[in-house]
Amino acid sequence: MKELGVGMAVLVFFVCNSTARAQSPTEPIVAKQRSRSYQIQPDGSQILKSEQLGMFYRCSSGASMNTMGWLATSSDDEGNTYELNLNTKLARLVAHQEPLHELIKTKILPESIKGYARVNGLDCAVQTALLNGKPAGKSYLYLPYGLWVKTEHTNPPANSILTVRELDDIEVREPDPSLVRIPEGYVIDNEPEQ
Repeated sequence: MKELGVGMAVLVFFVCNSTARAQSPTEPIVAKQRSRSYQIQPDGSQILKSEQLGMFYRCSSGASMNTMGWLATSSDDEGNTYELNLNTKLARLVAHQEPLHELIKTKILPESIKGYARVNGLDCAVQTALLNGKPAGKSYLYLPYGLWVKTEHTNPPANSILTVRELDDIEVREPDPSLVRIPEGYVIDNEPEQ
C-alpha cells in the first residue's frame, strides 16, 4: 500500500472541485514505470531496498490505468477513480474527480513551478512534492501532455527513506482499450471510502 500511497498523494495534491468547461485534448500515452526505495545512510549514501515495475496507460478519452506491483489505479473518462488489488481482484471506488491530466494542464499555478528539468527526454516543470500535506521532495510534470513523469520524496520526519517513482519509455500512442478498463472478474465496490 505504501507504493500506491505516493501516487495517491500526487492525485490528492491535484484534487479540486470539477468545473463545467471544455476539456483540452488528451494525448494517449503508453509508458513503463518504476518505483525504487532507498535507505539513506548517515553519510548520505543510498542503499536500494526495493524496486517495483509497472505500466501506465492513458487513452485519448482520458481513461487511464496505472499499475505497480500488485496494486493499480484505474480512472475512467467520467472521473471515477478506483484502486485495484490485483491479487484479490477487488476494485474499490476512491473518488470522483477531475482527471489528473486536466488538473496538470489547467490548474498548475505559475508560482508553484520551481524550475524546469529534462527527465526521460521531456522538459518538465518542477514542483514541490507533498506527502501527507507536507513538502517532501520534487515532482516533475510534463505540462503539454498533462503528464506526471517523476516524483522523488523522503519520508518525514526522519527522511531516512527516499522513494523515486518515474515513467520511462514514454510513447504517445493509443493503448489497447482493454488495458484501461477494470478487467472482467473483478468485484467492484462503488462506495467511496470515507
